[in-house]
Amino acid sequence: METIYKNEILGESGCCNVNFLVHDNKFYVMDNHLCASWCWEQKINPAYQYGIFHIDRHYDLLNNLSDAYLRTNHDRLTGINFDDFNSLANATGIRYDNYIDTFYRLHPELLTVAYYCTHHDGSDWHNMSLESISSDATDVKIYDLVDNVDYWIGGSDIEHWILNIDLDFFFQGQGEEGHYRFLTTHYVKRLCRAIKKVLDKIDVISIALSPEFCNGWGSSFDVLHIFEDELGFKMPFKYSKIEGRDVLV
Repeated sequence: METIYKNEILGESGCCNVNFLVHDNKFYVMDNHLCASWCWEQKINPAYQYGIFHIDRHYDLLNNLSDAYLRTNHDRLTGINFDDFNSLANATGIRYDNYIDTFYRLHPELLTVAYYCTHHDGSDWHNMSLESISSDATDVKIYDLVDNVDYWIGGSDIEHWILNIDLDFFFQGQGEEGHYRFLTTHYVKRLCRAIKKVLDKIDVISIALSPEFCNGWGSSFDVLHIFEDELGFKMPFKYSKIEGRDVLV
């Protein structure tokens, strides 16, 4: 697995801080989902049409970037240099909740359908840029996901897909007590095995850890290890807590 970006000591991810990004074939793993659109840029073929399947606690459909911003920063947003892209990551630039809108507006004819499985956190597609490719029928329930994701992707006329997963999907918040995982290991494994059935139709898979929504780095890495085992990729480093610090070794 190729390491594209890595901090030895893990800090806060927040809305716009990247701690790591790694790549193996069609898999990209990151702590902050803002990296996802850059990853998709590396794998898409503009001659194709794509579906996107978004599995996440949040919709991530904020559309706060102006057309002028996208024009000015087009080359950094769509190029191959990650450092150039990451230089745009800040609270008023590219961030963990506006990258889908950014990608869609940079490639307005590329995506033809959008599926969502979320906790309905944040604004959905209504009155957003993706409204024309979204519908109630593609806003699916958590309990329907594992039994149908392979059908929705595999049975579609669309031959090329982007799969976007945030591990905070498997957790719920409990106020001041933090977050707890409410979807079981069995559920995660079933989801991975359904995805594996249609891997040939998925061009790129972006997986974000979002530690602040997963009760910390350790809990998010625990879920990531299930994905590693089931989908056959391997992280180039391990998470550890040393003298109270979260580190990658």
